[in-house]
Amino acid sequence: MTRSMRILLILLVACIGYKAFANSGYEYIQNWYSEDPIKYASRSIYLCSDNSVVVLGNYDCYAEFNFHDFVITKLDPQGNLLWRHYPGNGSLGSITGVDIDVSDTVTFITSVNDEIRFWEIDSAGEASYFSYYEHDQTVSFNKSLRTPLGQIIAVGKTFAYYTSSACFFRFSSAGDTLATVIWPVDTGSPSQEAEAYDLLLLDNGNVLVTCSLHSSTGSVLEVSPDGNILSRIDIPGDFSGAFSNLTINRSLNDESYILAGRTGSYPDSSVKIFLLSAGEITYLFEIDPGILQDICSVKLHTDSIYLCGRQGGNGKLINVSYTGEINWIWEQSGDNLSRYQGEGLGSESTALLDLDSLGCIYWAWGDDEDQVIIKLLPNGQLPVDDDLAIPAPNRISAYPNPMKDQLSIKLTQDDGAAVGENRIDIYNIKGQLVRSVQLGKGETQWDGKDKQGQNCPSGVYLLRSTNHSIHTTKICKSY
Repeated sequence: MTRSMRILLILLVACIGYKAFANSGYEYIQNWYSEDPIKYASRSIYLCSDNSVVVLGNYDCYAEFNFHDFVITKLDPQGNLLWRHYPGNGSLGSITGVDIDVSDTVTFITSVNDEIRFWEIDSAGEASYFSYYEHDQTVSFNKSLRTPLGQIIAVGKTFAYYTSSACFFRFSSAGDTLATVIWPVDTGSPSQEAEAYDLLLLDNGNVLVTCSLHSSTGSVLEVSPDGNILSRIDIPGDFSGAFSNLTINRSLNDESYILAGRTGSYPDSSVKIFLLSAGEITYLFEIDPGILQDICSVKLHTDSIYLCGRQGGNGKLINVSYTGEINWIWEQSGDNLSRYQGEGLGSESTALLDLDSLGCIYWAWGDDEDQVIIKLLPNGQLPVDDDLAIPAPNRISAYPNPMKDQLSIKLTQDDGAAVGENRIDIYNIKGQLVRSVQLGKGETQWDGKDKQGQNCPSGVYLLRSTNHSIHTTKICKSY
């Protein structure tokens, strides 16, 4: 899919407040076009005090001699490039953000084989490493953060003898090692690969860590600051496939946690959402595999959840309610996979999303040759300089609405697409595709049935055009 065909699919969007946010969104694309194949993947995004953003990522150039590096990019609040820095000097490894301070200095960790370095990069783009550590195995970090005491905790995996183990590291603020704990694969696991994905601090000083210690389960561990496992809760599901992940986020009531995990192997994988509360895991809902197959990051808002991941080789940013109803979807070309991830050296980043005080969402992604940083308004829209204060008119005509037995559909404005390219996809309120109808030159009828020929139940349905001008409208079906 080319960039010109990127889809902005608004499924359920209220446009109140559009004028207040006009001209505040952007889509930044850095094209590294070269005669040599290029891959770029974002790893972490940080929002600065003035709403500028800093993004950490991996860069691969497959020239005659393969070249790999870490890349740090900063954009101003309008989405313009301020600077770019390459701290790796040709390294294939992980780059993991720790935090950003009040002066907009970002602390991050790089790990290349057994070599771990701690870095700072200030608001002007000046970077330096302040500590260096060697481990006796190859180490890859997926997530790190700073404790209230200023210490740094990082989780990921170590490699040895064709196996991997989940790992937990705690460092001082100066990068001195305070605790190193290795959690091996459970006895009897078909796969000899274990890995820690995400972590979250608890008020009591302990840490929640999401991981997979057995190929058929994901686990949430509560561990002490020294990495001792205090409790373990397992989540059934196949975590043995490539690009599995289990990410965690504190709920807004501060007493429970939202988990998102990819279970199963392609093409039967699906993203499931769970609630962790009082030591119990409750399944909430799952995202249809036709919409999302791999999960990277989760961010919670007042009345909705942001999920970003991958489906069919493209990126997806989805806004859903806490009961699973899809509000809107943004689709972005690219798989955000560097060689570091593609070769199984590390898993999906859990730090690709951030929110500002107005509810705008920031998303870092990557593609062949392209680095992508997007700021979307709370309603999922991306205004440009000449946007009006009201949304563009809907070009799908559908009547009667509400419908009962039959719905007449047509496009009210010809956008130049060939007749064969015009199709309407019909989604239910959960974002599941129930039927596609081909449009002719005049009106097309939908009989209210799904693709299996069964009558669709009453409720709200969303019609989306599939030609190169994407439009969406909402209809109601009743008996």
